[in-house]
Amino acid sequence: MECKTKKASDGYYHPPNEDEIICLVKKAYDDGLQVRCRGAAHSVALSIFTDPGEGDKPVQNKVSQEDPPKGPNINIMLDKFTDLVWEDEANGIVVADAGIHLGVDPNNPNSTLQNGLLYQAYEKGWALGDLGGISHQTVSGFLMTGSAGGTLTHSLEENLLAFRVIDGTGDVKWIDTKDEAFNAVAISVGLLGVITKVRLQLTKNYYILGQELTAPDNNEGCPIDMFGPGRHGKPSLAEFMEKTPYCRILWWPQKKAERVVIWQAVRGKAIPVFDPIPYKEFGDEPFSAQLQQMAAAIIFTIPGNKGFFKIWGKLRRSFKQFKKNLRQLWKRKIGSFLAWILATLIMFFLKVFAFLPVLFFSICKACYRGLFPYLINIFQPVTKKGKSKIFMDYMWRSLSMDNAADDLLLGMGFSELWIPMYRTEEVMKLLKNYLDEKGFDGTGYSFFELYAYPKSTFWMSPSYQEDQLRIDLIWYINNDADPAVKNGFYAQFWELLRENDIPFRLHWGKYLPEYDYNGWVDYFKSQYPKWDEFLKLREKRDPKNIFLTIYWKKHLYGEE
Repeated sequence: MECKTKKASDGYYHPPNEDEIICLVKKAYDDGLQVRCRGAAHSVALSIFTDPGEGDKPVQNKVSQEDPPKGPNINIMLDKFTDLVWEDEANGIVVADAGIHLGVDPNNPNSTLQNGLLYQAYEKGWALGDLGGISHQTVSGFLMTGSAGGTLTHSLEENLLAFRVIDGTGDVKWIDTKDEAFNAVAISVGLLGVITKVRLQLTKNYYILGQELTAPDNNEGCPIDMFGPGRHGKPSLAEFMEKTPYCRILWWPQKKAERVVIWQAVRGKAIPVFDPIPYKEFGDEPFSAQLQQMAAAIIFTIPGNKGFFKIWGKLRRSFKQFKKNLRQLWKRKIGSFLAWILATLIMFFLKVFAFLPVLFFSICKACYRGLFPYLINIFQPVTKKGKSKIFMDYMWRSLSMDNAADDLLLGMGFSELWIPMYRTEEVMKLLKNYLDEKGFDGTGYSFFELYAYPKSTFWMSPSYQEDQLRIDLIWYINNDADPAVKNGFYAQFWELLRENDIPFRLHWGKYLPEYDYNGWVDYFKSQYPKWDEFLKLREKRDPKNIFLTIYWKKHLYGEE
């Protein structure tokens, strides 16, 4: 079958409408090819793309992988499929094309605030009930991977009415909440078909009022009893998450750094006169924010690699991105050429300033370990009483608190553990004891991210039938090695939970175990009551396995 849409020079097919997407799916069905769709590439690469062609190299399994593998298979980018249609404006019912971004994707030049779903909804008095830490994603990519923000009070399930799906034969239809397949399709990572449109019933517009503070993680200094049942008027971690409509905690467990950054917010009704105070993750000045992120890139890159030349080689990309960001920041004020000169000079002087410290600490890693807690204290100091960060802003701008983090300077990979909420105290004590014993081998040089999410009816949701505590294990994008292999950084935590009989599930768009596939399939099958039903439906909807890559075979069937 021949389609009008051809593969572009970037390796993607860019279909402009649903008919062309159907044509590409039928082409894959007829020609024995694979077809996969990418959104903002915020998930790990192998979960997104097709397999490479014979003799071609697979892409690196990292986040923010922009280029697809080479070969005859069909990788679709829905950047031309971005309409938002108001079916019933009075009741907030819209149909969104799968490729529309929630907010602004900084890596997509065609993505703007004004053409994103959130801002268009806001202009008509509507919103989504929840958002994740960033809003770069496309609506389909966000939903299909089971991404979510930190809340036990609200859920995106409140907003979902139906999906329009092309199955593996090219047949297309709407699947709504009355259809038995709805709860399977809702989180299916593209394995049950290509989502082309989503019907949503939006939430009435609201703003958020919140506070962020940094405190020691111990009982004396922390407003939350992080590792206990709650005491002296302080809530337990589970109670805090249950009573706080939106929250996120960053936990730095390294010795002498031990602290938590507590971000919390509540909803406020839209009011006629509103003077917003946006949440700013890196301070008030844009240049200072970029400088902080470049400094963080250096701090995280040094311990994650061996040898000066490897470290400096990794930092070259970071410096290049830093220069690009500065040029973008200043070109409207002083012109593109002068902005380029100024950004180049600043990058040069920063390289000169950083060269000797990077050289020294690449040789003396023990010295770096001793210094690291003091660096955290500089960049993340404990909040003085009465000096916490206050924000009151539109949900589309500040509910996604990490939007200002650059995907290359502060690119983070995750393995996201979802654990029943009633096991929170037990898990936090277990982690605390383990990390105290292991030191930097356990803690690494980054934070742990703590969220929550309410129980779900979606078959493959990590919160299926139970409220969940979510623990993000962080792996910096410049780090060497694979954290998901046996004896990798993540494996110690997966095994720690299994050995202590603590049930857990994993976020499908983040890192999954890359070893003992049969054993892990058996384990996750025991955690998902609808596992077999999902696979049966998958095989029915995709009889020639055009959506099933080697990666997903391993993680769903245990095939090696």
